[in-house]
Amino acid sequence: MLAIFITSLIPSDLELSHFIHTSCNIPIKFVMLIWIRVLFFLLMYSTFWRRVESEELTSEYVSFLEQFNPNIQENIVSAFNNEMARNHRRKNFIKTVHNLDTILLSLDNTKIELSKLTLEWLPDFKVINLGVNLCKLCLDIDFKLDDLPVSGNYEVNNVALQNVLPVSSNGAITVVYTDVTVKGRVGLLIQGDSFVPENYDVDYTWNSEVSVSYFINRDTKVEAKVTRPTDDQIIAKTIWTQLKEVLTTILKDQLKGVVVEYSVQESLADEDEKLRQLAQSQLTKANGLFDTLLCAAKDYLVAKDLRTIETPPFEVLYRGKLSSTETGLFESGNGYIKDLSTLSRLSDLSLFEDERQLLVYGTLGMREFKHGYDSFKTKFEDNDLTGSLKAQVRGTEIFVKLSFEKSEESPQKTKVEKIETRLLRDTAIDTSGLGSLSWLIPTTQSWVLGHLRSTSMDILLKQIEAAFSYAIEAEMKKTTTTGSDGDNSRLFWKSIFSK
Repeated sequence: MLAIFITSLIPSDLELSHFIHTSCNIPIKFVMLIWIRVLFFLLMYSTFWRRVESEELTSEYVSFLEQFNPNIQENIVSAFNNEMARNHRRKNFIKTVHNLDTILLSLDNTKIELSKLTLEWLPDFKVINLGVNLCKLCLDIDFKLDDLPVSGNYEVNNVALQNVLPVSSNGAITVVYTDVTVKGRVGLLIQGDSFVPENYDVDYTWNSEVSVSYFINRDTKVEAKVTRPTDDQIIAKTIWTQLKEVLTTILKDQLKGVVVEYSVQESLADEDEKLRQLAQSQLTKANGLFDTLLCAAKDYLVAKDLRTIETPPFEVLYRGKLSSTETGLFESGNGYIKDLSTLSRLSDLSLFEDERQLLVYGTLGMREFKHGYDSFKTKFEDNDLTGSLKAQVRGTEIFVKLSFEKSEESPQKTKVEKIETRLLRDTAIDTSGLGSLSWLIPTTQSWVLGHLRSTSMDILLKQIEAAFSYAIEAEMKKTTTTGSDGDNSRLFWKSIFSK
């Protein structure tokens, strides 16, 4: 097929003669040199894609790999369990505290602020199943965790009520996550002589119980609990988005620390060359496909003037001290996130392929992630101030999973199957305009980050998903258009699937 495509690009003698005589007397040797270079490039390209397309494992080598799966699996499970046991013993004398960002929630006129949230524990991942699939270069994982208690403070205010009766409710809050499981697939890359678990296509399930405690007078403390279905747990679901980041980061560090210790060459008794070729083939295919779509997605964002997107404002009622009777109001204007044109792939992607579909998954980030609010206003006691907020997020990880059905008759099933925030870190926030309320600066910065996590990131993810959906649709239009040879226009689409 590629040979037909290349041949179609070679001019006939008549076409070449016409070109030479109508193109400013270009010497024929120079013209032929250009065509030779073009043909050389195309031949190299076709050789490259034939190698990528045809890199499959023979049935004999598949059987060879499958006999090593149980031994490698047993070693990894044993080492991982030993590491979890060491962590469990370590937490008895080393206190581990994971701090979560402030959370802002708005329920009509009711404003909820959750602050000083912590997970004071190093999670233990208990192995239900950890399968090794060398032929697909992945791990199939199924872990469970003990209960995860997240504790902090809450404050609840009603905007309408504040105009009549300046009262609020505050106290301690604890959300306990129970029956936590994590299942999914982890893509394996081969780097040097190590298997490296890099891309985590995993999902969590959990139940929760929310409890609050507060004093109705100096000596009387009231405690209350709420247990509802997961979908109805607004507070627990909002906290979970951050907790999931913590858990996934810990899982990646702990699993990677175990798996990379095993030599690829020794694990396969020096018969690792074919597996390395498969790994390189899959990496090239996954990266090439993703980069093509990412490029088209960024073109879409620039064309639609979406390098900068608008984010919603936020509003917070606050007090100088918990015992203060004076309540302040902080109102931001509309916010922004930019620059979406700096989206880029963070590392090599993973590929999983079976008879039905092909999955490509991995992480991307923004080289320049700027977030802020050009204006805000706040009033507290005799202070009536305005200013601006500017933030720069230096570390962002967004997980993207693309699925491609293998039926040429149903290209509409190609889609963005999953997109979610995996990590936000190293955030620098500059606040200007608070003046005499400078004591409020750390609090406003926590509000900005909390609102970014709970609200603004969802808007960013929707824009990225829309851009990738456009890119997929545009590529499918190209590959489903019948060319002059009736088939060459489908080369890109066919090249991503194994023969």
